[in-house]
Amino acid sequence: MDIAYCTVNLYAALKSKYNEYLKPEIISIELIQSEDGVWVEATEAETVLDGLDKKTIKRVNLDFVVQGDGEEALFFNPADPIEHNAAKFIDEFSAHSIANTLELFHDEACLKFGKKDNPFSLGI
Repeated sequence: MDIAYCTVNLYAALKSKYNEYLKPEIISIELIQSEDGVWVEATEAETVLDGLDKKTIKRVNLDFVVQGDGEEALFFNPADPIEHNAAKFIDEFSAHSIANTLELFHDEACLKFGKKDNPFSLGI
């Protein structure tokens, strides 16, 4: 059975919202969704030996982000349209939660958003 995935590019919206906090080596932030799950993926780029471009892709399953109990409690529910989940990530998911989900922000920003003070709090 084939699995279909949809993606939404979050980079421009998050760059606009968190410009001074995003790690400069991040070149892409995508929300990825199938009927079974929702993930956020960040791509970092760096130039390495002999001018080669090295890209590191980090993907996190967002199924641990919940509000309440049961499957309906998933904050990023794969049953919802990807546009809805993308808007929630951009507009409702706090900077503190983002900092604790994926390493999008530089260390100074993480301190500001409280990641280092409370690494287990999602702050939703």
